[in-house]
Amino acid sequence: MKIAVKVATILLDKANPKLQSTQFEMTLPDGTNVTGMLDALGLEDRFVGSVTINKRRSRLDAGIADGDLVAVIPAISGG
Repeated sequence: MKIAVKVATILLDKANPKLQSTQFEMTLPDGTNVTGMLDALGLEDRFVGSVTINKRRSRLDAGIADGDLVAVIPAISGG
């Protein structure tokens, strides 16, 4: 399946390998969930604050479908 992905700029350097753009398409096997997508991107859960699928907040175990828009929002910390 093919999905659209948006990630915050701060996450570009956190992925392994580093991401080149904040918006891109990727192909995943059918049945992949959010955790599987994050694994494919090389993004550790600790960097992820929340995820939306088609602009609705989703859990990490939520399934992704062909054509979905998945946005990854970083965890925020402060002092």
